[in-house]
Amino acid sequence: MRYVIIEDEPLAAEKLHRSISNLEGGWELLKIIPSVKMALSELPLLKPDLLFLDVHLSDGNSFQIFDQLKLNVPVIFTTAFDAYALKAFELNSIDYLLKPVTDLDLKKALVKLEQRLPGKSEEVDWRKLILDLKPSYKDRFMVTTGKRIKSLEATDIAFFFAQGKHTFITDKQGKEYLIDKTLSSLNEVVDPRLFFQINRQYIIRISAIQEMITYSKGRLKLHIDPKTPTETIVSTEKASRFKRWLEGDSI
Repeated sequence: MRYVIIEDEPLAAEKLHRSISNLEGGWELLKIIPSVKMALSELPLLKPDLLFLDVHLSDGNSFQIFDQLKLNVPVIFTTAFDAYALKAFELNSIDYLLKPVTDLDLKKALVKLEQRLPGKSEEVDWRKLILDLKPSYKDRFMVTTGKRIKSLEATDIAFFFAQGKHTFITDKQGKEYLIDKTLSSLNEVVDPRLFFQINRQYIIRISAIQEMITYSKGRLKLHIDPKTPTETIVSTEKASRFKRWLEGDSI
């Protein structure tokens, strides 16, 4: 079996590769692809037998790949979506691995894969199933304030930010809450129409953006209300997509 891993987190991709190698030593990893753009250009050339595909990539949602390519190979998704959001995958007979991926989860997914190999089941129209999928996004988050735990509605959030090993939520009133999630995992469960990860430190809600200023090297500097702990700069590689997002275009 020749497979491709599409994953923008190098550590997660390498861990998945090691797990697959432990379970299926004869399989060949063709390539680890970190973005939608690279997947669109390289998958037709690689022609893998199987895809391991992260739902959210650095340059967009991986479902975009199915908009432009006809893929007739099995797909096993990896995602930080919770089990309720993933129910849609399960009902449509799509294999998935919930992050953090365990060897047991992987083994079960590979068993399901075997049952759908040629001669054992009818071919699955992956593209149709993916395009029919309606993602589910979190509308509230559990946060701590002192010794108390409270539920914070997504509509009350101005931005998420990472600082060192910690991640925080700031609400519209400027109050900070520590949350036990990574910025990357949060980016997978918030509504992409309302939130955008502008760099490695910030995910910003569109309504919190007060002003944008052209910055050096094609970047953009944002003024956010409430005020952010550090400058909010849209990275060069995300500036074009950020502008399209502001206009309401699909990203």
